[in-house]
Amino acid sequence: MLRRFALVLRTLASTAGKDAVARAMPLYMGLGLVGAIVFGGNGMHPSQLTDLAVESLPFRLALWAVWLLVGTPAARSLLRAPATFFLRALPVPRVHLLSAHALLLAVAELPWVALWAIGVGALDGSAAGALAGSAVGAAAMAAHCMLLARPRGARELAPLSLVAGAILLGAPAAILLACAAPALVVGLRAAFVRAPEVAAGRDPSLIPSAAPFRGGALASLSLAYLAALLRGHRAALVRAMALAALGAFVGVAYARSLGPLAGEPLAAASLVALAPFALCAGAGLAGPVLREERRLAWLLAACGAAAPLRAGAAALAVAAPVTALALAHGAAVGALHRVAPFAALRVLGGAGLAGLLLSGVALGCVRWSVREDGRDSSRVLLTVLAAVVVATATAWTLRELALAAWSPAAALLAGPASARWSSRGERGVAAREGTAR
Repeated sequence: MLRRFALVLRTLASTAGKDAVARAMPLYMGLGLVGAIVFGGNGMHPSQLTDLAVESLPFRLALWAVWLLVGTPAARSLLRAPATFFLRALPVPRVHLLSAHALLLAVAELPWVALWAIGVGALDGSAAGALAGSAVGAAAMAAHCMLLARPRGARELAPLSLVAGAILLGAPAAILLACAAPALVVGLRAAFVRAPEVAAGRDPSLIPSAAPFRGGALASLSLAYLAALLRGHRAALVRAMALAALGAFVGVAYARSLGPLAGEPLAAASLVALAPFALCAGAGLAGPVLREERRLAWLLAACGAAAPLRAGAAALAVAAPVTALALAHGAAVGALHRVAPFAALRVLGGAGLAGLLLSGVALGCVRWSVREDGRDSSRVLLTVLAAVVVATATAWTLRELALAAWSPAAALLAGPASARWSSRGERGVAAREGTAR
């Protein structure tokens, strides 16, 4: 029995687990970097965050919402991976399949568990911290399963309501765990059974509505890339929104840990929190845009689209959602910190400009790293990680002057260098196709 369960677990880890790691890596990487900065020796302690969540209902709901949004891509990959559907046809007890999925899902919830275990354990002891971590971990697993299963009927809505009520009321860890356990069992089974039944949504229409617009080839090609993102890469957009929400949340928590801030200090703290999340979100959106660019290379070449036009269209397609999310980040930081209108505008403007610049940096890093030689993933990860470290350190030391430091890098990486690397990539693909023939 143990050998069969180990085989099932290894099969899930090698299929759904790899997909979950690929999808969740940008989110978890940004989370780890910001956590290292915010919870460092001179920063705030996790107990400050958990205490505020226990005392404040709005803060607790925001914290839970952010984590559920952040963890959804990994949970979806673990529970809905098409490569694992064949296991349902094998003579394997369902309890083994459900237990293996639950174990992998628990691994995905570890950052959330660690936050509460450390935060509560620092004040009430390790036993209380372990209980709190187990309770919030089970509740998060149940919530993710229910979100993916789309509950139906009183049998599924009742345990979900218990978990939601325990979170709303700030129930003790033991009560939360008791409410989460049945919801996890019901939700995990429902998500497992309904995974192959997920229907495809309707494709949004973007290009026809913009047809009268006289923006030229640049605007049309940018809108085509945005439409491709909306239709085929919604998970990347969801991850970008999760990163933006997490960045705003971290920015508010970090600013409050420094005391009352206004004007320049708050804008600088907002940039420190925004930089890693904007780069990770930009890199996550740049990959699908560049894949669409390579897929349409023959059509663009037939239409006479030059490399600078293609580079500019890709830059606009990545910059539009990242800048919008950065503006939302700045608005949230200013509103939740309750600063004066002029200071709020300063934070908002700095965040929007930072999103625009960092999206260009992220696109350049991804374009330089993609060479289709089998090592693209590791090269993208290392390049984006280096950019995150440099951008965060620049924002930490130069404060708002970091925007001036990012400007030439963004202009170079999203402009001439991006066009040159685009031409290089097309020549490489053509050479490989010629060799294959």
